[in-house]
Amino acid sequence: MFLAALEATAVGTAMPTAVGELGGVARYSWVFSAYLLTSTTTVPLYGKLADLYGRRRIYIAAVALFLIGSVLSGLSRTFNELIVFRAIQGLGAGGVMPVAITLIGDIFTLEERGRMQGIFSSVWAISSLLGPAAGGVVTELLSWRWIFFLNIPFGVISVILLVVYLQERPADRTPRLDLPGTVALTIAITLLLIALLEGSGAWGWSDPRTLVALGGAGIGLIAFLWQERRAPEPMLPLDLFRSPIISVASAGAVIIGALLFVASAYVPVYAQGVLGGTAVDAGLVLAPVSLGWPIASTIAGRLLLGVGYRPLTIAGGGIATVGALLLAGVGEGTDRLDLMLAMLVLGLGLGAMATPYLVAVQNAVPWHRRGVATSSQQFFRMIGGAVAVAALGALLNERLRSTAGAVATPDAALDPELRALLSPAALETLVNALGSGLHAVFIAFAVLAGVGLAIALLFPAGSARELAHPTGESGSAAA
Repeated sequence: MFLAALEATAVGTAMPTAVGELGGVARYSWVFSAYLLTSTTTVPLYGKLADLYGRRRIYIAAVALFLIGSVLSGLSRTFNELIVFRAIQGLGAGGVMPVAITLIGDIFTLEERGRMQGIFSSVWAISSLLGPAAGGVVTELLSWRWIFFLNIPFGVISVILLVVYLQERPADRTPRLDLPGTVALTIAITLLLIALLEGSGAWGWSDPRTLVALGGAGIGLIAFLWQERRAPEPMLPLDLFRSPIISVASAGAVIIGALLFVASAYVPVYAQGVLGGTAVDAGLVLAPVSLGWPIASTIAGRLLLGVGYRPLTIAGGGIATVGALLLAGVGEGTDRLDLMLAMLVLGLGLGAMATPYLVAVQNAVPWHRRGVATSSQQFFRMIGGAVAVAALGALLNERLRSTAGAVATPDAALDPELRALLSPAALETLVNALGSGLHAVFIAFAVLAGVGLAIALLFPAGSARELAHPTGESGSAAA
């Protein structure tokens, strides 16, 4: 799980070197987009398959695809090959993370589950944030190809351990996969992500291609909802969301993903473009999130049984809102320590929210629905992040167009060499425009955090045992 999450961000610092070797700068963004598309659209499918066919065989299949894609990516001879192989790698990554988290829910009892999910939630957050630094180190010391090759021994070991030690009860019913629902949801999410990825960048929001993609996504979603209401074995059972626990936790997951992805995308830009410095300096500003999340997540996991879910999610939402308000207060006189403090507080809040939401969802369903319920949390988190980054990116671009004028491209503020070529007046105008645009983004970020707190207040009251499904306290797997 650590490597799959790391992969999503580590490639970013390695790709400039790969472009220099393979060429293909015009298709640069699709190295990331291909992975994001396949890893996001397959998450709900893997959750359903794990419920129908058992966790072990689906996890092994996901790891196998991930490793095949890793090997092929490392051996790529052209940039087009790299894009295709990254898509294959994403097909596997979409199953590695949710099935791993589902397995934790199966293996451990209610008393142990909160603590272990806190640890695994920390793994996801830390690896996502450490990715850029890790990618730079591996590329510098070895080669960009080793970003992919290093996955192989660890993936093989994880499969061997699972085969040898995991004992799993076979499914007690005949599997029936909802293929029409799977196809409809995949098409809808693929078109939505394409619209977000290209509409916020190359195409623009008013471009006919963006509008067609958004329209197609809407039609696909309607078809999916219609199919799920009539399917005997729906891929994502809609009645799950009748539970206030799952509906509130799903909305909370959207906000958690939005806050984490937006912070990862735009705080480094402020640190590097407004405050000045290198990419390493910008990356260090995010490091406190990696410190705060695991601390709060682990504490929340240990307190779940005694305190309950709701107080922890409210506390997490409140702390995250404080962190977001600190970030929204940036301006003249702000330095890196101020940003790092905001990121530490934000990390503490997100960690305190993420673990209770996840454990509550796993405890609220029986074993045969735990896979799809768990994967839905990961799915909503990723969708929330993608939508928020695109929406706030559009806000930033609009502010830059209205304030920066034709002084210089905003990219010049992020490159120390280009900054040095600008006149003091041009640099000041550009930095002020970027700072103003990012300040608007951070205000919207604080509003998102406030929404997250409001969602936490809606979580049902009651102890972890009172809110647990009668068959959800213990799983059907043992190690």
